[in-house]
Amino acid sequence: MPRGLELPIRLRPWFMGLTALVLLFLALLGFTSIADEWPLNDKILHFLCFMVATAVFYFILDVDDDAKHILWWRYFGLSFSGTVCILLGGIGSEFVQSLLPYKTFQWGDVTANVLGASVGLLIAYRLEKYYRFRREVARLYQPLGESDAEEDSEEELLPTHTAKGTKGRNSTTRSDHPRNKPRLGNVWDAREDFDIGDASDSASDEEERAERRRPTEPSTPHIIVSQSS
Repeated sequence: MPRGLELPIRLRPWFMGLTALVLLFLALLGFTSIADEWPLNDKILHFLCFMVATAVFYFILDVDDDAKHILWWRYFGLSFSGTVCILLGGIGSEFVQSLLPYKTFQWGDVTANVLGASVGLLIAYRLEKYYRFRREVARLYQPLGESDAEEDSEEELLPTHTAKGTKGRNSTTRSDHPRNKPRLGNVWDAREDFDIGDASDSASDEEERAERRRPTEPSTPHIIVSQSS
């Protein structure tokens, strides 16, 4: 296909095969008398079959996310599945069956087909929307790891830091660095933070400051008598 005619659509092979099996089953029910032998109500059977067939058919087409900004491609899967399953499958198939000698056209069957296809299309659309939302959330909020760019920037800012993953001569990881180890001391102890000293040193300092603050007694003046010549 020429490059100018490329469409932003992908086909899911698994759903194509599953849809083919469902359509084959519906053909056996519609063009044979097998369904007449089942105890299930005919209208309920029409509703369930078209609901499952439409839901499976909807997942065949996958439109690229880059083309979702265009309104036509955003709702292409919904409109295409509705046209094929509701108009052609739900209504057109009943007109084709009316041509058979052992089948009669009934508007009740058409109504059941349209309702079943509509419910299946709505369920499939909601499921795909929920799946895309969860995938987008998982992509945006994935755990943040240390990338190579972050490690390179850390090496430029801290040249003495050894990058994680280098082994050999005196290589240390960031977790083994003593600066990163938590301190288990008293956070309110200023002496520990500033390395002033231990408890005994602080007690002696307190005594010295108390002695300095103690008022000193004035010295008694001494009279010295010297003999004059």
